[in-house]
Amino acid sequence: MFSNNHRLTAYWPAILLLLYGLLMSGQVKAWEFYDNKKDDIYVWGGTYTHFSNSESYRGASWLLGAEVVKPNDHVYGLALFNNSFDQFSQYFFYGKVFRYKDTNFHGKITGGLIHGYKGEHRDNLYFNEQLGVAPVIVPGIGYQKNRWGIDLYLLATQRLLLGVGYQF
Repeated sequence: MFSNNHRLTAYWPAILLLLYGLLMSGQVKAWEFYDNKKDDIYVWGGTYTHFSNSESYRGASWLLGAEVVKPNDHVYGLALFNNSFDQFSQYFFYGKVFRYKDTNFHGKITGGLIHGYKGEHRDNLYFNEQLGVAPVIVPGIGYQKNRWGIDLYLLATQRLLLGVGYQF
């Protein structure tokens, strides 16, 4: 059997490649954190369903997120939610939206830090037990018509998150 540290080592090249791709795929100027004339704000909420038979999962009772959408389809934001174990959690992220030409469909990938897994569940995410926060990558697909959107995100290998939002 592999130890958790050995399995984690296998993910580092993919994590570094993803971060490089996100940061180099467009020109992002640090002093243009938010431009109210060019950027949009996407506010969304949702709940998720998991595919685990574990009785320790309680399911999220709520989720609220807000993200800034840049003209080059880079996004950053914050999601507040109850995690699978009914603990208040936060996800601070940065990512990219990939729009499919001539359709309302898109793909999205975000990466960031998650906080809120505590007590007996603090070791459910890599690094969380030592640092109190854990790096995560969240891929998703979605559909947006006018300003309304719906997104489906894959969380690890056991859960899906369904969110509905509005872009201002």
